[in-house]
Amino acid sequence: MTSITLNFGSTAGRTAAGTPVTVLRAPESVTYAPVRPRATAAGSESERQERALMAAELGDRFQIVRAIGRGGMGAVYLARDLALHRLVAIKVMVGDRVAQHDERARFQREARLSAQLAHPGIVPLYAFGETDAFCYMVLQYVHGESLADRLRTRGRLAPDEARDVLAALATALEYAHRHGVVHRDLKPENVLLERDTGRAILADFGVAVRHWWDGEMTRTRRAYGTPAYMSPEQALGEPDVDGRSDIYALGVLGYAMLTGRLPFDGSDYGTLVAQHLHESAPPIRSLAPSVPAGLARIVERCLAKQPEQRWRYARDLHAALTGGYGARFTHAARELGRWWRRLTPMAPESSL
Repeated sequence: MTSITLNFGSTAGRTAAGTPVTVLRAPESVTYAPVRPRATAAGSESERQERALMAAELGDRFQIVRAIGRGGMGAVYLARDLALHRLVAIKVMVGDRVAQHDERARFQREARLSAQLAHPGIVPLYAFGETDAFCYMVLQYVHGESLADRLRTRGRLAPDEARDVLAALATALEYAHRHGVVHRDLKPENVLLERDTGRAILADFGVAVRHWWDGEMTRTRRAYGTPAYMSPEQALGEPDVDGRSDIYALGVLGYAMLTGRLPFDGSDYGTLVAQHLHESAPPIRSLAPSVPAGLARIVERCLAKQPEQRWRYARDLHAALTGGYGARFTHAARELGRWWRRLTPMAPESSL
């Protein structure tokens, strides 16, 4: 199963201290199975209208196969690229939303931001277009399943598999962060696992932000993302969250992969935010004793309440996950020893 996410409405919430924030809730997850390249009968009347509209506008380039996901912002269709003979996913926004300036602008912003990112660990955007009636993005169709599907099937992942997923996502995030982009919605539904290679691919930059570009999304006190995976500062609606917020969310992902449960499970937004702000998650090894202590410490550091106590950069997290820090420490210790041996013969006897 593969997951593509779509944005939907906003709700109001309060923090533990009673501070009101507007929560632009996590893009709604819609799951679809890998499909055979065959057309299927249209479903609802709205789908028939969408298919007719897309056929009229895109029929010379794409053959629409079927809808594979639907949410508040529109729908995702599986399509066949007629020129390149490959399957693609087309994300469309239609109906009342496309006539709303803010919604159309947000869809455009997502497409433009996605177009700036070219990394093997990020789902690529192939094309974008719009008419008076709808907007669309043509995306890579990933053959495989989402991390959410895998966790639903298995409950938890083996430590080595979880480490590999975390390391791959850390590499993708390092690339995004170096380009000034904070994803802000890391969750299992937005991580795709390619069937043939097993590699983890990051999807859906619908609420991502580029600080020097996205003025409205960085100045307003709104909490964008999925509450269960939000960092404390993101849940408070802080306007200047940086890459360390994504590292916190990656820690929540790691915790879920290793233990089979979320670190916090409040039943409402206020409770969940209070837990992220003030409570400590149960130690990973108390729930999954087979997890190596070193891996547990790496993930738990991601979950530090204060951003400065987490991994500073995604590349630092990647180095820790892949053993890079151990190699660096050994090299640094060796160089320090050489430096000390050079200085010791020069020290006066009175100082010994």
